[in-house]
Amino acid sequence: MRRSKSGAKAILVIAMLSICATAARAGESYFYSGTGARSASFYLIGGQYTLYMYAKRPIKGYYTPESERCIFGGNLQRVWPTQEVMSLGSGVALTTIVPHKIGPVPVTLPAGLYSLYIAPLTDCDWHFSLESTSQNTAGLAPVEMLRTDKGLDSSNSKGGLESSSTASVKDQVQFYAQYRTDHDANVAVSGDLQIIHDGKIVQTFPLKIGHDVASGASTLFLDIHWDQSDSQYLGKNTAKFNVRIGSAELTSVGEFELSR
Repeated sequence: MRRSKSGAKAILVIAMLSICATAARAGESYFYSGTGARSASFYLIGGQYTLYMYAKRPIKGYYTPESERCIFGGNLQRVWPTQEVMSLGSGVALTTIVPHKIGPVPVTLPAGLYSLYIAPLTDCDWHFSLESTSQNTAGLAPVEMLRTDKGLDSSNSKGGLESSSTASVKDQVQFYAQYRTDHDANVAVSGDLQIIHDGKIVQTFPLKIGHDVASGASTLFLDIHWDQSDSQYLGKNTAKFNVRIGSAELTSVGEFELSR
């Protein structure tokens, strides 16, 4: 395997490799928008957040049914390790210029895997954001492996990449995790990625620091290009981030499977 030299398309790179620790004020942030149904999953480090939901009638021209009325429904679900649901609106009909809005409102959310679900009946324009506050201590989300059959691409959030637990030796992937600093302090951040197979560290690379295109969140990431020589690592593997955020030393892992 080798680190890709093409640069990370899923994010806007703001720093050199982490062998040169970079001082940064960093927060955790998730942003989604659209018209109509949508589902998206993301990990929360957990703590205090500001939630904002906004839905309005779409502008599709004058004197059309679509311009006079729309329906919105959705929720935010915690799906792991326990299941909890927060309604963002259930069949809300918008017939005036007044939007459907929640917040910005403070919420306390435990760590875990979450899903944003916008119902199929929805035909409103909507925006959703969830941002960590300065009340939180430093943290690091679980490592995700992102991939696409067409390689890295900057067409949308995370560069068109999707979270995946599997990859083939023909794929180029990105290992990715959001992080935040202690109470939004401006501190040095650095780290490395370890690829672990059969309990042994087989490769170590310095991580890069950047910003997620859609949400503006602070991220640690690295692009990896597998090749045929990596067939010796077929099966289950672990990607481990070892990160230093100011004086805090944090680790995070993600499991993935490599195939031919």
